[in-house]
Amino acid sequence: MGYSLMFLWIILPVTTFVVSIVIGKNDFWEKGKWAFTLFFGVMYMLAEYGTFKMANNIAFDKLNAPDRGMIVGGAIISAIGMLIGSLFNKKRNKQKKQDL
Repeated sequence: MGYSLMFLWIILPVTTFVVSIVIGKNDFWEKGKWAFTLFFGVMYMLAEYGTFKMANNIAFDKLNAPDRGMIVGGAIISAIGMLIGSLFNKKRNKQKKQDL
């Protein structure tokens, strides 16, 4: 139980944040990189739904819908990381132009 809580509430959000910073900092996929915030949000929701919620569904022989609010939480974490990475990229490009 402790492992899954640590994974869902600490490790997954931190890795989403860090990967989003890297994507923003290196300007992967240019403007398309912002679509990855939605992708990370969906993966954040599916991580919980595919473990705890699905175990409940199977145990009670019932199918509950996933919590779509989790998408917003994951997307916000990713968007903050993407924004910070983009600001690093913008600052780096500004310094390069000044050096020329």
